[in-house]
Amino acid sequence: MQAIAPTRSLLLLMGIGVLDLVVTAVLHARGLIVELNPFMRPFIDRSEWQFAIVKGATLAVAWWAMASYAKQNKAFVRNACLTGSAAYVAIWLVGFFGGR
Repeated sequence: MQAIAPTRSLLLLMGIGVLDLVVTAVLHARGLIVELNPFMRPFIDRSEWQFAIVKGATLAVAWWAMASYAKQNKAFVRNACLTGSAAYVAIWLVGFFGGR
């Protein structure tokens, strides 16, 4: 388990990412939101499944990079994941409550 999740903060960040993926795809499919991220918008506009595959792949690569680096510097990965989690939630809330 240590190799999969060297820190709980990595699990937190990946959980937020997966939750964002699911919520965004479902709400977009129902016509309730538009994707504000200009890099991901072309994918979700073509297909929610294509969006999910691309977003899932970026999460997998991020997990791999952080889990690999945690072997050398676990404290850095922990802090990066906590900072990333806070930023992810803040950006999502601003987009959700401040969006169109």
